[in-house]
Amino acid sequence: MKRNCLFIFLAFLSFTSCEEAIDVDLPVSRTQLAIDALIGYNENAGDPITIGQIKLTLTAPFLEQQVPAAENATVQIIDDTTGEVFSLSEIEPGIFRDGFPNLEFNKLYTLRIIYNGEIYIATEQLIKTGNLVSVEQGDGFLFDQETETEVRVNFTDIPNERNYYLFSFGFENYLVTDDEFYQNSNLNFSYFYEDVEPGDLLTVTLLGIDKKFANYVDQVLVQSGDGGGGPFSTIPSTVRGNIINTTNPENFAFGYFSISEFDIATLTIE
Repeated sequence: MKRNCLFIFLAFLSFTSCEEAIDVDLPVSRTQLAIDALIGYNENAGDPITIGQIKLTLTAPFLEQQVPAAENATVQIIDDTTGEVFSLSEIEPGIFRDGFPNLEFNKLYTLRIIYNGEIYIATEQLIKTGNLVSVEQGDGFLFDQETETEVRVNFTDIPNERNYYLFSFGFENYLVTDDEFYQNSNLNFSYFYEDVEPGDLLTVTLLGIDKKFANYVDQVLVQSGDGGGGPFSTIPSTVRGNIINTTNPENFAFGYFSISEFDIATLTIE
């Protein structure tokens, strides 16, 4: 189970990296740091795992085909309760994936990045997620029975509190939802895939997020085209995340630091 969670969550990270604000490349007058920082926690049947990825890139001109990596940074996670500093290893240019602490709920963690002599920080805590009860194939469709495959998702909301969730359905498809209308209950809904084939393995990932990150993802999806408008439409604003440049505030970084409990379910299409 632990190995499977690691593989699937890292695959999820590769999708989210494509959807962050960094890849909504605007015409820029200067190069700025872009930070994708998503760390996940799974209880894993009593053998907890903490996995994730910090990805550092640099902004590029509009329509540039390649986004350059920001190399040779110092990346650390600080346990604000104990003061312990965890230094992460750069496994490939701009990618940090080794050295995360064992996460705990109700504790603050600070991401600290030192790049080109400037210090960037963001502080967050681990957000709980709901429980994916079942993911099953259905026989319904929205528009085209020949090309659509229905997947029925059933998950349980965390009781007695306001919650926000991020669903990843793979293939760079996401859904942000909050429990305003289904608090303390199960939610059943259908998601429709296009052009999947028998034997294809589908992965549904559910992450707990807070309201700030939910708003951020909503903006990124809209401006990147998933919420309408298309990827090359005029961008009305720059999506700012929660990362602060403490050395030079005007030289801000794009991106977001988030710590989420996650649940995963897989389904093989028949």
